[in-house]
Amino acid sequence: MMSKYSRGIWAAVIGAVCWGVAGTATQYLTSVQGMDSEWLTQIRLIFGGLILVVFGLIRDRKKTSEFLHSRRSMLHCIVFGICGLMFTQYAYIVAISKTNSGTATMLQYFSVVLVLIISCILAKKAPVPREYIAIVSCLAGIFLVATHGSLSSLYISRDGFLWGMIAAVAATCYIMIPQKLIKEWGAILPIGWGMIIGGVAFFFLMRVWRRPLVINREIILGLLVVVILGTVLSFTLFFMGTSVIGPARGNMIGCVEPLVATVSTALFLHTVFTPMDIVGFALILATVLLLAKQ
Repeated sequence: MMSKYSRGIWAAVIGAVCWGVAGTATQYLTSVQGMDSEWLTQIRLIFGGLILVVFGLIRDRKKTSEFLHSRRSMLHCIVFGICGLMFTQYAYIVAISKTNSGTATMLQYFSVVLVLIISCILAKKAPVPREYIAIVSCLAGIFLVATHGSLSSLYISRDGFLWGMIAAVAATCYIMIPQKLIKEWGAILPIGWGMIIGGVAFFFLMRVWRRPLVINREIILGLLVVVILGTVLSFTLFFMGTSVIGPARGNMIGCVEPLVATVSTALFLHTVFTPMDIVGFALILATVLLLAKQ
């Protein structure tokens, strides 16, 4: 029978895979269909949150009521929704629109180092040798896939690089902020309500209603992938995993996301990848294997 730790590992991996596929769908919506990134952020947060909240009500109405009446938990959820979910979704989507799914996802994974540093400071201990090796393997894989071994081989615009770094900081926030909340209430309620809170805040802060919204069949199908696979399933599974294995290891295991994003972009949007990409993929996968043992 699979141990609790192993289930946590697989939950984090599957959540990251869902994010990778959704990244490609996001690139399709913004680059091919020309969908506005602010409307995409808005729809992803609100509809993803509503699905999770309804599921939480059906699953345990009493627990939902207790959560809503907990002033401390709701205040924590508001911070998570705005500083975590809203910040992350918008930064990531804009980074994709300025570069592409694979590159934006790889830049975002500089958060691996940030999360590990914060976790070590909070725990007052240094990483173990296997974690050092995993970090090096992860970053080396991302570097090779993104640059093919040379910074001159990949053109990244200034805006693309800036938003990629902002996405990395945002990813650090959304991983670290909700850990205690999820351990107390589970993943569904904090993420669901956090998405709704973040979505409502984003709607008014960015004045989304002032931007044009065009909808067609292709956009609707893309939105279904982004909302269901890339929001509801990905966030729930990933945070379920990190609540068991910890945010630092969860974030390093999540490095399979750029692998999936790059491969799915090549398959569905016909982006070409080379033998150097394969080496990078292998290094990223090695991160998962290194961290699979407790």
